[in-house]
Amino acid sequence: GVSLDRVRTRGGVDPHWGDRQYYQAEFASKQFLSDAEFVSLRAGFRWLRTAADNHKFFVRLDGGSIVTSNFDEVPVSMRFFAGGDQSVRGYDYKSISPRDEQGIAVGARNLATGSLEYNYTVYPKWRIALFTDAGNAFDSVNEPMKVGAGTGVRWVSPLGPIRLDFAWSVSEPEVDFRIHFFMGPSL
Repeated sequence: GVSLDRVRTRGGVDPHWGDRQYYQAEFASKQFLSDAEFVSLRAGFRWLRTAADNHKFFVRLDGGSIVTSNFDEVPVSMRFFAGGDQSVRGYDYKSISPRDEQGIAVGARNLATGSLEYNYTVYPKWRIALFTDAGNAFDSVNEPMKVGAGTGVRWVSPLGPIRLDFAWSVSEPEVDFRIHFFMGPSL
C-alpha cells in the first residue's frame, strides 16, 4: 500500500487553526502471495478554525471503497466499519456495518462519515462542545446514514486536549447512550 498525509497546524499541542488531508491505497494480489485480490481506497479531510479566540469549528470527512470481484475473500480486518469516538459518536466502536445471520458486524465495501463540531471556551483550558456526526459502512448506496449527536467537555492538558463526549443516536433511538473518551488533537 501507499499513503499520503499532509497536516498543517498553528497553536502547538492545542491547535487553533489547521487542516489535514490523507489519501491511502492498498492492494492485494494472489501474484504477491495474498489469498485475496482487491484494491482498497481511502481518503479523509479535517478542517479546524477558531474565531474570536473562544469559538472553535471542526469539520471531518472520511470515505473509502474496496474494489474486488470477490468481496468474501477480503479479510474482515481490511473491511470498513463505522462508529466510535473518531467516527459516528452515539454508536459503539465499529458497530455500524452489515451483519451476518448471527448479528455479528462483518464489515463493508464502502465507508462515508462526517462530523461538524463547535467548541466554546468557558474558562482558560476548558471548553464545551456540541457536535453531530453522520455516516455508514455499507455495501449498497441505498442504505441510510446513521446520525449521532451530543455534547462534550474539553480540557487542554499539558500533553494535549482530552475530550469527554456524551452522545446519542438520532437515527436509531433504541441505541443506548454512549460516553466517548479521547486524548490528542482533533487533526
